[in-house]
Amino acid sequence: MIISIFLFTLSLSGILLIFLFDPILVCIGYLTKRKKVITYPPIRPSVSLLIVVRNAENLIVDKIKNSLSIHYPSDDYEIVIFSDGSTDGTEDKIKFFPDKRIRFLSSPVHEGKNSGINKAIPYCTGEIIVFSDVDAIIDKDAIIHLTKYFSDPEVGGVCGNIHEKAKDVQSNYVTVKSVIKRLENQIVSTTSNKGKLYAVRKSLFPVIPLQAIDDLYVCLSVVHQKYKFLFAPEANAFSKTFPKNSIHEIKRRRRTIIGSLCAVSMVEELLNPFKFGIFSIRLILNKIMKRLLAAFLLFLFFSSLYLSPFCYAAKILMIAQTSFYMLALSYRIVFQYTPGSNVIKEVTSVVYYFCIGTYGNLIGVLDFIMGKQIVKWEPLNTDVSSMK
Repeated sequence: MIISIFLFTLSLSGILLIFLFDPILVCIGYLTKRKKVITYPPIRPSVSLLIVVRNAENLIVDKIKNSLSIHYPSDDYEIVIFSDGSTDGTEDKIKFFPDKRIRFLSSPVHEGKNSGINKAIPYCTGEIIVFSDVDAIIDKDAIIHLTKYFSDPEVGGVCGNIHEKAKDVQSNYVTVKSVIKRLENQIVSTTSNKGKLYAVRKSLFPVIPLQAIDDLYVCLSVVHQKYKFLFAPEANAFSKTFPKNSIHEIKRRRRTIIGSLCAVSMVEELLNPFKFGIFSIRLILNKIMKRLLAAFLLFLFFSSLYLSPFCYAAKILMIAQTSFYMLALSYRIVFQYTPGSNVIKEVTSVVYYFCIGTYGNLIGVLDFIMGKQIVKWEPLNTDVSSMK
């Protein structure tokens, strides 16, 4: 009974910290520390757009056409494409574009995205390195919006606003995150970053460890060097693809969790709130506590099950949890295969996505604890489902 009460209290507190305390903390910080709205005047530093690809022949042509259409002075803009041991027709399609702004690099063997980035950086001539994935379509004015933030010498990096091109159950979650990141700009650096579109001063770029996830590690490294890493809501990019099924989603989550925990462990000083204040607290909540959500949910379920005959609150929570998981199961069994869209299908799909993602997080945490690493993988957007 004592153990069940302890686990019930611990898990419920952990869940409330993750979902309520973090946004409340950001809102309080915004209200107490916000300054006058800062305007960033447009500047034109030299820019290198870096794209690392692996077997992306079905995406690379659209990506190059999009990159060439970006509104930025051609004398200060180059596109560096690094092929990480591609074995399909990717490299032939890149060579088909003779534009002088394109610089093509390649590795004969598959070494992983981080290795490709590290090898390509010395060949980038821009003061600002803009990173983008091959499945992201960048808005024509996005780089102009990214670079203007570097007019502030305290800014070391900026991430763009990523949208899903196709309607997806994750879109609402992305929108909520965007609101939080807007508030972060007024009080502290952002604690998250997506590789679809972000920019960093070349002088601050760190060599990325092969086992860390590149976008988060670069973000944390910039903050560790005492520079700001901000969010540019007006710098838009549109993701062309998303996980095709639950298996892809679990693999993606697993890889992301292992890489993000590795990244945090390599700059662990950032977890000290006495040195980095609210940023440290939010980093702990977002990159450590949130990874433990699956454990909290499991503890809450079984402790509620045990305590429900003795505690009315535990009984209510047990019913709520059972109903929640039944909704997820109903989507998998029934609504996923029904044509069209309706409210019930949308609700069950959101619940199902949440459960699948949480399960993927749990596997990633267990892998990290056991010392497993994912250095190389086959991108899911190339219709290859196996991870290396």
